[in-house]
Amino acid sequence: MLDHAATHAPHPQAEVRLAVLMLTLRAARAGTGNITGQDLTGWLPGDAEPVLQHLVAAGWLLLPGTVADVMASRSEDPIAITVPGLLPDRPRPFAFGKTTRARLSGWAQKTVGDRKIRKKKAGAATRLLALYTAAHARSDGRLGHAEDSGLRLDQVSAFCALPPDDVAEYAELLVAAGWLTEADTAGGQLRGQLTERVLPLSGLL
Repeated sequence: MLDHAATHAPHPQAEVRLAVLMLTLRAARAGTGNITGQDLTGWLPGDAEPVLQHLVAAGWLLLPGTVADVMASRSEDPIAITVPGLLPDRPRPFAFGKTTRARLSGWAQKTVGDRKIRKKKAGAATRLLALYTAAHARSDGRLGHAEDSGLRLDQVSAFCALPPDDVAEYAELLVAAGWLTEADTAGGQLRGQLTERVLPLSGLL
């Protein structure tokens, strides 16, 4: 799912990539799903409307009305969206069912909406890094498979739309937000550990 979002976003900007991931999770099974303006502003505070306009202009996303309609929508009246690339007449990128889709979407929502990350007013790149580290952590919270001693910095930076040299700075933002207990990027690897409070979000490699 993370790889799909990274390779199918119509622009490499972190804000676009984060929106593509979250919307893909909503529409993963049938190419359609529901969203609200509150969803979007929760994922992308301050950037939601221009990012949505970009996705529509690129043809990646179809809306039944205007971007303004989506931004004004609330939980009692969600907007139905369509992601053409995920419609049933296209090759299916995912094989999971309804329950798994809901679990993945819930996992991503909890990660992106983590209260301490929100409190730090973290941007899209930091939230993408939180998603990536959670998805690539072992049961003890350590990042990467035991034999890898961390995560490859080039892969982390590519997913988060960051220069490799900037990953350390963003990892420290996650340490400050209580997401990681520590972070080190020496030797081309991102090493660290999830804090105890976010271990339930670990991908359990």
